[in-house]
Amino acid sequence: MWEQARTPSESWLQRHSQWYERALRWLTASVVRSTAIFVVLSLVPILLLTYYIVASSLEAAENQALKSDYETRGFALALLHTSYASEAGALEAAGRETELRHALASGSSAAVAAELGSIAGQHREFTSLAWYQLDGLLEAQWPAASALWAPLANGRRWFQAAQKSWYASSLLAARDGGHRVLLLAAPVRWGGRLEGVLVGALPAGIPASWVHSINRGSDRFLYVFDRRRQPISLPPNSPLNAGRIAASPALAAALAGRTGTTGFLRPTALESNSLTFAPLPDSSQAVLVARPERFSSYVVSVFYDKLAVIAVIVFVLAVISGLLLRAAFRYYLRYTKEVESGRNRNEALLSSIGDGVFAVDAELRLIEFNRAAAVITRWPPQEALGRGYDEVFAWVPELPGRAAQDPVRQAIAKRQALRFARDLLLVRRDGTRLPVSLSAAPVLDDQGQVSGCVAVINDASQEREVDRMKTEFISIASHQLRTPMSGVKGALSLLLEEVLGRLNPQQRDYLRRAYDANERLIALVNDLLNVSRLEQGQLQIRHEPLDLGHLAAAVAAEYQARAQRYRQQLLMTPPPEPVIALGDPMRLREVLANLVDNAIKYTPEGGRIALAVRREAEQARFEVCDTGVGIPADQLPHLFQKFTRIQNPLSAREFGSGLGLYFARSVVELHQGSIQVESQPGQGTCFRVLLPLAPPAAPAAAPTDAAGVPARP
Repeated sequence: MWEQARTPSESWLQRHSQWYERALRWLTASVVRSTAIFVVLSLVPILLLTYYIVASSLEAAENQALKSDYETRGFALALLHTSYASEAGALEAAGRETELRHALASGSSAAVAAELGSIAGQHREFTSLAWYQLDGLLEAQWPAASALWAPLANGRRWFQAAQKSWYASSLLAARDGGHRVLLLAAPVRWGGRLEGVLVGALPAGIPASWVHSINRGSDRFLYVFDRRRQPISLPPNSPLNAGRIAASPALAAALAGRTGTTGFLRPTALESNSLTFAPLPDSSQAVLVARPERFSSYVVSVFYDKLAVIAVIVFVLAVISGLLLRAAFRYYLRYTKEVESGRNRNEALLSSIGDGVFAVDAELRLIEFNRAAAVITRWPPQEALGRGYDEVFAWVPELPGRAAQDPVRQAIAKRQALRFARDLLLVRRDGTRLPVSLSAAPVLDDQGQVSGCVAVINDASQEREVDRMKTEFISIASHQLRTPMSGVKGALSLLLEEVLGRLNPQQRDYLRRAYDANERLIALVNDLLNVSRLEQGQLQIRHEPLDLGHLAAAVAAEYQARAQRYRQQLLMTPPPEPVIALGDPMRLREVLANLVDNAIKYTPEGGRIALAVRREAEQARFEVCDTGVGIPADQLPHLFQKFTRIQNPLSAREFGSGLGLYFARSVVELHQGSIQVESQPGQGTCFRVLLPLAPPAAPAAAPTDAAGVPARP
């Protein structure tokens, strides 16, 4: 019988379901009792309603507070910007005076410095003045002994900005007086033409005095920082440490040119602060407004204001709840009966299915397990349900040397239904191994997220036995065919070599055709034997270091004559350093030769075939790319199946068995590698083979020919 996994709480509820039903019936038999019960249960809606009223009121209060924050921030920005603009305007006006123009025209730095001193006497808020040429060079300064201007050469951000409009820079510690100052730069134009930049050092206390009146309250506090995160103005009764403000994301956002509002928590004071921030235009400064948020005062005021409304709504809810309880319980009974009926019907249907069916949740715990699955795995349903998927199902590859597949995890990872018909053995509870076929599909919830997986599993012992018998038959038949075909090949070779007499052209042509046809049959028999050994697990793979560059060069040299017959370019790009892979030289040579052979077959005359070997991360990689006819996208999934040949204009040019790519991929997978293909119809195809690298300091084996004899690169 189909079983369901149940949590401990669900099992406890089911054991006491009858007691719950009797209790609910007693409560709903009388309107008085049901009303009394629902008065108690109404505490929940009371709390929810209170929460809603308080939350909505808090939201309105917060919006009003934010509006005031924005107004304070806007006033501070306007005040600072206007004040800076006024001081910059005074500098610009002083720079246009005739005396300064005459001093600059004289070319005397002393005269310019004297005139700067005169300007400083008129504008005592500036502690130092300097005149910069347009190329950024310092023309003159006042006082002459000031060390403030020495490092301020061309290329500074403030100087470039000041040539367009006035600009207020970051704070600097004056070298001569030790006081912190900021630089206020103004462009000076004579007759509409920019002549230079007049820069004044303004003590940090002056901008702080401009906004001092804003910081007299206790509900909002104004901070002004420069781009070095140094405070220019701090409130006298600041609730926040200047260092924490300097390290806050709000200041970083303001200095980056953004405006907004964010929260700032003070865990030690159990108080949250709202930070409203914005950059100060035409300067490298930022303004922040901090407002403490005291939640307790909001709650008390809102609760007392809305108490009467809450009481009335609670009374109405209590009366309505008593009337609705009986109807709700009747609906509950009817719904429970329908659910139980549907569950029993589904269990009966699924239990009668001959295929094993199981399902797992998102945590890979078994939640469904029918009778057929129990027979296949030899796990009773009551023991399997609730267990981890890995406790019940263990998979091993059917052919030695291949990596084990996990159908359920692959289906969940790829988010698509997958079928595994071959090369899958299930390790049952008693330790025996059973060939199985399995289909797995992920279960998606309403949001499209994977919430589990459902799978259908079948005993594939009979199918595997039929495949084994078929493979053995092919192997025996192929062995029996090789001997007579080898004899035919020898006889035809003697005739073609004219050992038995001279041949006329017509006789030679017929014999050549017979020889080529016999060669194709021998190649087909060899392919069948290789596939037979592969599927029977008899294909021996040696794992030894080998130089892939030498192997690829040997194959390229072997196929040069065949490529030239079709006027194709067969190129080999040697790797910059030896690429030593771990594998069987003879088998990997067969793989590479098969890929090159296919590239020559399906590349038109005059085309190009390129071989390349390289190291890629922790793997060795060789690829064969051509400019051939290409492969349609809908044929790529079937490319590595047995007896598959893609139809194209060049398919009839040469013979093919349709087993080469199947054998190549199987050999690569036995090496714990992978093979990839990319193709565009009409443009060409590129095959890439990835293999594990040999351990360091391992000697590489020399490449061999098809018979295992060492070949010269």
